[in-house]
Amino acid sequence: MDLSRRDAVRRSQLDAVSALTVYLATLFLVESRLVIGPLGGAGRPAFLVACASLAWWAYHHVQRPLPTGVGPEPLRRALLAMTVAFLASFVAAMTRPITGLESGTAHLGLLTVLSWMGVALLTLDGVPTFVRMDTLITRVVVAGAFLGTLGVAQFVTGDPLVRALSLPGLVGDDALPGLGMRNGFTRPFGTALHPIEYGAVISMLLPLAISWAHRPSARPWLLSWAPAALMGFGVVVSVSRSALICAGAALIVVAAGWQPRARRMLVAAVAGIFVFVAIAVPGMLGSIRGLFVTAGTDNSVASRTGSYPFAWEFFETAPFFGRGYSTFLPMYRIFDNQYLLLLVEVGVVGLVTVLAVLVAGIDAARRTRRLTSDPVLAEHAQALAAGLVGGSLGLAFYDGFSFPMATGVMFLLLGMAGALYRLVRYGEVHERIGPRDDSSPEPVPAPDGT
Repeated sequence: MDLSRRDAVRRSQLDAVSALTVYLATLFLVESRLVIGPLGGAGRPAFLVACASLAWWAYHHVQRPLPTGVGPEPLRRALLAMTVAFLASFVAAMTRPITGLESGTAHLGLLTVLSWMGVALLTLDGVPTFVRMDTLITRVVVAGAFLGTLGVAQFVTGDPLVRALSLPGLVGDDALPGLGMRNGFTRPFGTALHPIEYGAVISMLLPLAISWAHRPSARPWLLSWAPAALMGFGVVVSVSRSALICAGAALIVVAAGWQPRARRMLVAAVAGIFVFVAIAVPGMLGSIRGLFVTAGTDNSVASRTGSYPFAWEFFETAPFFGRGYSTFLPMYRIFDNQYLLLLVEVGVVGLVTVLAVLVAGIDAARRTRRLTSDPVLAEHAQALAAGLVGGSLGLAFYDGFSFPMATGVMFLLLGMAGALYRLVRYGEVHERIGPRDDSSPEPVPAPDGT
């Protein structure tokens, strides 16, 4: 290949997947507590990349609007409805008596919602081809494997490992906790803010790692399955009840699309992980069993159930649009239930739109599986649905939208589900977001012939 042709191909690859790779790097490699000092909570590198993604997406569609009917319209409409509902909640907050602290968090909360939209919409409309979707899936799995490996290393060494690192221009919130302990075992957090967030993230990504390992490849068997094994082990050593429940639900959804023999192999693999943990970490299985046996007397469970009457009092004062997203500060109470918190902050309207977004994303993945005749794409679609089911279930166990990594991964998976549906349903038929090489090959039709 001559130099000019090589440069043209390189330029053609600088698309949405390239930007999302930068987003993944800032989300997983940079510890979540690190921010650009003067910007405060708005200074997280991943947050800034997500906001830039929204600006890029908007600029692209002002210049070259999408053809009518191309893409997963229910998901796009649900994302728009959610944005409008959160904006209405912001207006409601600004028109009531509000403290300066609540006002500041409300403004940051609105920007945060826009950053979620940037990630979801850029992914949904920007992934140009099946090859680039495969590249994105691989990079997401690698990011999850990194997080799982780091968490396992923290568990084994009892050292955060990442706290000794300093990045130029970034400062950390030293008030955030380090490694936690539960029943005598270290609870890793990777580069997330909290062990619960760590467990939630790898639970969402575990199904995708399994589908990635299943696809035909020249890679050695061990290398293909290493990411899934590391994430599975990470779920166990997170000592998180919510992570175990969400991972279990996600695996059930994944297995629902398999043949009986493959399901039996999955059950054997899960059993193998627990056997390995029982041998390598004496007492761990007993600790995990205790999380569920003693759940009725657990303080964290009592805190969740005790929040319902408290939340109802606030809900009654603003039932439709709430008191304003991100204005119910942790100093008031921590609900450990994102749906309950949404009911207070954005009301019934906001909660319904969030549920609509989650359902639309899962439905897009389900429709993709029904449309495609390609078994690899079908399994990826099932894995995306499983990850979204696990993430949606997890929001009932912790205030997930307060954690940047978990929320970023969830909206990335939503965008990927929509993008895969678009590619399968309509083919590679619309302009990519980013530079386009005029000499690039013609779009490839979808595997189902559409």
